[in-house]
Order: sequence, then structure tokens, then C-alpha cells
Amino acid sequence: MKKYVIFTLSILGIFFVFNGASADALALSQKEIADLAKPAVVKIVQKVKGEAKVPIIEINFTDLTVGLKPGTELQTVPVDEYLTGTGAIVHSDGYIMTNSHVVSYQTVKNLIAAEFIAAAIEDSYADMSEGEIEKIQNIRSSDELNSFGEKIVGFFLEKSQFKLEKTITVLNPSSRKENLEELIDEGFTAKMVSVNDDFYRDSRDAALIKIEETNLPALEPGSSKDISTGKKVFIFGFPSTAEVSEKDILEPTFTQGSISAVKDSMKRDFKIFQTDAKISKGSSGGPLLAENGKAVGLVTFITSDLTKEEGDSFAFAVPMDVVKEILRDHLLSGENIPEFQISGYEKHFRRGLDLLSGSQCREAIAEFSAAAEVNEKLSVNRYLEPYAKQCGGIIRAGNSIDGFWDRLKRSVGGISGLTWAILLTVITAVSALAFIWLWLFRRVREDEREMDNIEKSLNLDLQSGLPIKNEPGRERDNPSDEKEKADG
Repeated sequence: MKKYVIFTLSILGIFFVFNGASADALALSQKEIADLAKPAVVKIVQKVKGEAKVPIIEINFTDLTVGLKPGTELQTVPVDEYLTGTGAIVHSDGYIMTNSHVVSYQTVKNLIAAEFIAAAIEDSYADMSEGEIEKIQNIRSSDELNSFGEKIVGFFLEKSQFKLEKTITVLNPSSRKENLEELIDEGFTAKMVSVNDDFYRDSRDAALIKIEETNLPALEPGSSKDISTGKKVFIFGFPSTAEVSEKDILEPTFTQGSISAVKDSMKRDFKIFQTDAKISKGSSGGPLLAENGKAVGLVTFITSDLTKEEGDSFAFAVPMDVVKEILRDHLLSGENIPEFQISGYEKHFRRGLDLLSGSQCREAIAEFSAAAEVNEKLSVNRYLEPYAKQCGGIIRAGNSIDGFWDRLKRSVGGISGLTWAILLTVITAVSALAFIWLWLFRRVREDEREMDNIEKSLNLDLQSGLPIKNEPGRERDNPSDEKEKADG
């Protein structure tokens, strides 16, 4: 009877397990993606001070030459610049991914060069007629002019002298300060781990910096192999066009769009993602997120101002697989790249969402509480509280599934009438077979005992017809007992 009960319960258990196993895999909503990524998105400030001594150059577009303007000397230019951008924490031990142009000295040098080169181009055009300018534009290909532009920049920088000092600061997202200088004072000083100072020549615009903090919320970099045209994507960053006042300087902007094209890079040595998700100056270095919440790219630049006048503006991002290669190729001496892995915040947050989707709310609240246990200098409670409150409402309504009996009750409640009919038919059939088997078993045992009693009283083996001989000092064993021993 015991075996029958266990067998029946096993049938029921298997049924309930498979009845609940058909649930779809958890998919993240846009809000969940935002709350997952937002704590790992930070604003980076590069402060550069010093001076530059730069040449006055003259440009000849007729023969595509550049040289020093006769009779001029190097001009001293004071430098006091703040450059801002976006970064994504990609390791809980303080590693932050961003663009090289956000943290490289070269950006300031290029800005100074651009100002003086623009003045030299204007002087050159002033000495030419409109017909000469049009002729040059017609006979020179875009590749020739681009190559000449690189030549001009290279010449200018070669003849310049720079004496600069910089500090890179990651602003604390939890700071209450509103002034940039005060925010910098409360921020985290960063050091360079990997940077490509030739980003403006090869488009390989990625860098890695590090702050001396641990247990940070971080985004695990994903793979960009499956990202193609038409895929939905999201961007987090600090676009300057979205700043209403200094009070919201630490509030990142979340935008969405799709991959509108996959194009060749400047040197045609890797692909770049083009997306219609909105960004502007300041968004550089922000993560490009897939629908699973993974960072699959690094936002790098937008449509140039000249091209923007002709139509729509687009954002461009370096695929994450390429970013990882760039970081390895441009490591600074003595530095290394850690193995990127899921952080405690992301792990517990995702697990909490999974439990919440199944109404296992007491366990979900425990996971959300674990997700909140990050670096004490940061605060992530505001991202987790809405989910904990949702769990609280489910618990108060008595709909939380927190144990075996809750899950059994939920499974039973979700069974359709047809399924119940099939289940009861199976149970009835199994029960009938079990009782028939039990009745037959008992009947056979009774017949065996009756035969044993007859043999004992006659002292005769009924099968052979011979008298039963017992050994001296030993009583004859009951044949049914011998059979039971053999069966045992």
C-alpha cells in the first residue's frame, strides 16, 4: 500500500512540474533595462591646464601643400579646458569603459589645432576666386582632400609644443553638489589603463580607466556578433543638449532606436553600428545596450555638423567585440585588463526580476536587498524600491508563492477542466490496477498458507507424494517461509 501511495504522488508531482515548465523565458522591459544599466553609467570630466605654443601656417590648395607662414613665430596659447563624456562601469573593482577622445590629451591638442587650421583655411580661401575654389573641389576627390586634411593636422601638431597637465575624474552619481568644481572635488580620481591617442586617424576610439573603488554596480560587456540592421537598441549618456540646468548634470539620458546600418570604419578595417537613437555632445563613451540589457557597443560620434544640415542626424558606435580588441592593443605599460564578469548588482537584480515574474516575492525581496549592497559611497535603492514595493503588494494580497504548498496551490488553480478530467481518469485507472494487483497478491498468499497447513497436518509433500523427513532436533521449515526468505 505504501508503494502505491508513493507511486501516485510521483505521478502527480511529475504532472505539476511539467505543467509549470512551459513558461516563457524572462524578457526585460525598457524600464528594467534602464534600472539595470543606470547605476553603472557615469559622467567623466577631463580637466586640462597648461599652455601650448603653436605655429601660424599657410595652406595651398592648388598643389596641396602646407608650411609655416613666413615671418611668424610660435604663439603661446593658455589652456584651461574641461572636457566631459560618458563612461560605463564594466567591472565591480572600478574599471570604466569610455572613448579615448574623452580622456586623451590628444583631444585638447586637436581642438587647439582645429581653431588655428580653420583660420589658415579661411586665409587661403580669401586669396582665391570663387572659380578657383570650385575648380579645386571638382578636380580633387574626397579621399585626396581627406588625406590632405590629415597632412595639415600632422604638420601643425609636429610644429607645436605642449606643456599640459590633466586630471580625470569620475563624478559620484550620488553627489548632491550642483557646481562642477564641487562635483569634481567629491568625485573619484581615475588613472589610465588603456588609451589610443590615434583615435582621430583610425576610428578605434576606446579606452579603459580605473578608480580605486570596489563593489560597484557594473555592466557585463556582451557580444556584438548577433547585432544587425533592424535590431532594437538603447543608449545611456550625458548629452549636453539635454541639460536643463546644473542641477541635473548627473542625470543620464536614456534613448532608444534601432540599428539603421552596419558600415565600414574610416580605414575599412572593422564595422561600425549606425543607429537613430538620439545622442549629442557629451554622450561619447556611453553604452549601446541590446534588448537583453547587455552592453554591445560603445557610442563614439554623431553625424558631423556640416553633414547634419543636409538631413537626419545619426549616432555611431564601435561594436563591443572590437572595443575589447582595441583595449588589449593599447594597454599602458604595467597595466592589465581584468576578466569582465557579471557584478553582484546585476546578478541579484536579474535574479530578483526572475523571481518577481513568478510571484516568488519573499525570495525576490531578498535578492533586491542583496543587489542594494554595493559600495557605500553610491546609492542604488531608488532603482530597486519600485520592484520591492510591487512584491510587497503581492504579498499583502496573499498571492505570493513562497513554498511548495504555494506552488502546488498555484499549479492546481491554473489547471483547466479538460486537464482535470484527464488527470482524474489517469488516477482512477492507476488506482483500479493497484487494487486489483493488491487483491490478487493477497489471494495467492492465502492459498500458499492453506497448502502449507495441509502438508503440515499430513506430514506429506503434496507435490512428490512422499513423507516429509525432518532432521533430528530441527523442525521442518514452512515452505512459504522459505519462499519469503528467497524472495527477500
